[in-house]
Amino acid sequence: MSYVVTLPAQYNRLFSVHLYWVSHGLLLLRSGKTNQHPSRLDILFSDVRWMALPAWFEGIRIELGGLSDIPLPLTAKIKQEAHLMTVFRVVSQGVAHCLIAGAGVRVAEDQADYGADSVLLADLDFRAFVAPLRTQAQHGASPNGGPGELSGNSGARGGPPSVS
Repeated sequence: MSYVVTLPAQYNRLFSVHLYWVSHGLLLLRSGKTNQHPSRLDILFSDVRWMALPAWFEGIRIELGGLSDIPLPLTAKIKQEAHLMTVFRVVSQGVAHCLIAGAGVRVAEDQADYGADSVLLADLDFRAFVAPLRTQAQHGASPNGGPGELSGNSGARGGPPSVS
């Protein structure tokens, strides 16, 4: 089941930044199944232009914010676009974090395992992007164009984290 959530929305679960896809502006926060929560919960922000978020959240409240909530200076380009976007406050353990994105936040709850594809991203095939990376690694090239391997790469040489 997926839906556009009415804000403010609060979830008393552990979440992580599961995916940020720069070219599509997609930010997926995910909470896996636990003994206390027998379902997986995905939260999707679209058209993300700016964010200041931690990797993990222990409980979150998502609410509408304003440009005055942004804790850092914005670039001129982001300032130009910000009036067309929505500022979201993501509050966790009393600390407010912010992001600027398109209107609307989608949520999906299901019984899938943590690593399974999200129903919120059903139209996107991420495996198509992993296959070329594996091919480059087999031929001794790293995704950043230089020599190297993907396996065990921490990203320190400019490439992405390990892909298996």
